[in-house]
Amino acid sequence: MPVHSERSNEIMILTLDNRPENSFNPEMIQQANIALDRIEADEAVRGVVMTGADGPYFSSGMDIPHVMGLDAAAIQQFFKELFTFFHRVFLFPKPVVGALNGHTVASALAFAMCLDYRVMPNRKAACTFPEIDVTIIPPPGCLAMVNYVVGSRLTDLAFLTGRKFDGPAALEAGMVDELVDPESILDRAVAVAAELGAKKPRIFAALKTSLRQKTADHMLAADLRFIAEEMDLTMFQNCDLSCLQSLS
Repeated sequence: MPVHSERSNEIMILTLDNRPENSFNPEMIQQANIALDRIEADEAVRGVVMTGADGPYFSSGMDIPHVMGLDAAAIQQFFKELFTFFHRVFLFPKPVVGALNGHTVASALAFAMCLDYRVMPNRKAACTFPEIDVTIIPPPGCLAMVNYVVGSRLTDLAFLTGRKFDGPAALEAGMVDELVDPESILDRAVAVAAELGAKKPRIFAALKTSLRQKTADHMLAADLRFIAEEMDLTMFQNCDLSCLQSLS
């Protein structure tokens, strides 16, 4: 099972488990959506924490070896499912907090920016967009998500250099909201989710929608158009993953 659910009082903890790197594949996306369906329908659950299974990674992003084995139509379908899932999480009516318990890489970092609050270890983890070295061009909506969170200059710097941001650098850049000791990260994320979940649910959901709906819909439309009409599917045939070796 690529997504595990565990209840902590009024908070549901969803653990992404596609080890060793907890990368996104179609099964993980499907299971995460099923879990969110249940959470959305259960009034007793007031918030969500997203974390990764044990290992050095919160997530390395999309499962590139899986994608490299797909035909063109299947690659397009996978990307549609991935970024539609991101759109859903960005607008999810209940609080969603990230316990980024390891390296957060590429589309996983864009996904983390869809969350309402991000907690990261104060050591032994980094955030990075290595697409320029992996030789992948992300969809424009993904780039816009990053710009929404950290601003245009940091977006340029992150994508054009492929720089690795350790905890303090990621906090300064606005990629994450708080640093804690690695052994405390899940407890802290649950506490933040409980704090946000104590807000009036209807007001929280309405305000989140008001703040984000227009931006989210624009980003998703741009991504879907890019995937259907502009994306160079051949770029997945020769991805260079060597730049990630230093993270392990």
